[in-house]
Amino acid sequence: MMSTCFSRIILCLASFFVLWLTAAGAAYAAVAPGNVKVGLGVQSGTLGFKTSGAYRLIDKSTEKEITRLEQGVEWQVRVENGRIMLEGPKGHLGPFAGPVTVSELDLSFNILSGSGEALESSSSGQFFVLNGEGELTSFNSVASPYAASPQKKSALASGDGLNLVSLIDGAASAKYRGSLEFRVENGKLAVVNQLNIEDYLCGVVPAEIPPAWPKEALKAQAVAARNYALQRVEVTRGSNYNVVNDQLSQVYRGYDAETPATNQAVEETRGMVMTSRGSLITAFFHACSGGYTENSEDVWLEQLPYIKGKADPYDKNDTHYNWQVDYTVEQLVAKLQSSGYNLAALEDIEELARTSSGTRIKSIAVSGQGTLGEPVRTVISNADKVRHALGLKSSLFTLEKVYDQEGILQGVKIHGSGSGHGLGMSQWGARGMAAQGYNFQDILKYYYTGINITGDYGRSVSR
Repeated sequence: MMSTCFSRIILCLASFFVLWLTAAGAAYAAVAPGNVKVGLGVQSGTLGFKTSGAYRLIDKSTEKEITRLEQGVEWQVRVENGRIMLEGPKGHLGPFAGPVTVSELDLSFNILSGSGEALESSSSGQFFVLNGEGELTSFNSVASPYAASPQKKSALASGDGLNLVSLIDGAASAKYRGSLEFRVENGKLAVVNQLNIEDYLCGVVPAEIPPAWPKEALKAQAVAARNYALQRVEVTRGSNYNVVNDQLSQVYRGYDAETPATNQAVEETRGMVMTSRGSLITAFFHACSGGYTENSEDVWLEQLPYIKGKADPYDKNDTHYNWQVDYTVEQLVAKLQSSGYNLAALEDIEELARTSSGTRIKSIAVSGQGTLGEPVRTVISNADKVRHALGLKSSLFTLEKVYDQEGILQGVKIHGSGSGHGLGMSQWGARGMAAQGYNFQDILKYYYTGINITGDYGRSVSR
């Protein structure tokens, strides 16, 4: 992560800037895409935090520093009369209109021309160099870097210092890279973790896929998750956060979830993304396809050229195949009511249409009485709405109706396979392909039709 002390190195060279690594070799600077803002939740009570590394508190409404933070010292944060109050080792601070940020202290570089004009400035969190072997590497991974001019060389603060901030909620605590932002939303305390996108992925990949799975499956997950995050950053610019930390976006568990295997998968695919027709794709993925993926328009609404249905023989597993759910009529009514449908009594449930694969139910109709006793017949489409309305793992199922002797519906027996929406990459399928010797590019090109895999966040030559 960033350096554990705040320092600024100004190098005044006639026309060039050189970073030397311990392995030796001239390098150039590259700047990666910026940070991602992750919504961690909203709290009506008091939260705590403490830091490891170099941090300070910033009042974002004024951009002024409130105080430098001492490592390991716990602070309390709460909302009082619509404003943020802080309590530290020396008492109360505030109130602040907010947001208030627990912000890393950066190691930054100013590159000056011979005339003294600043040409470029970047922090270590987004600073990259090429080593002597021509490999792009993060400055943070360099153990003993130094800057060299024709006259001398100067050691730089090591890039391997790790900054972490712990968010404390009662007895629970979670560590995060990057910075934490506290803001007031509807009278409550909202928390946002802002960090470099590659560091974010280190907390996503092990939360989305078991770290013990084959390496190429982990790398495929890293690329898919990077695509998703970059897309969300682009379409949510100006928002308080880009993604949330659960399945509404993609699961993110911060530093505590990181493992060597998944971090390596992120690093070995650094900057790699999938594109279609020159643009980043929306890289949907799911746990298990049940043997078939689907066209995007069958599950949701938008037709995407790279999300196409196909048979998935690699996905077979004992965890998500051949499940069964039995519902009584009363349980079905409760499920449908919890999904927002006006239904007080259920008389019939009909399958209306299937997806193009023929395996998932795309549309159903439920008939009965509404909450005012009126007759109702409600059509539920597309496939993803069907599975959510019925509370199922997947819309890949068959439905068997159960009647009493008078022909009155008593319930249903549902037999299915799969878990998730069935679009794009199956995580279990990625595991199966990797186990058969396919690499991550093979996996991604199987599940995403006609895509290119490029480096440098989409700016390099296609593979």
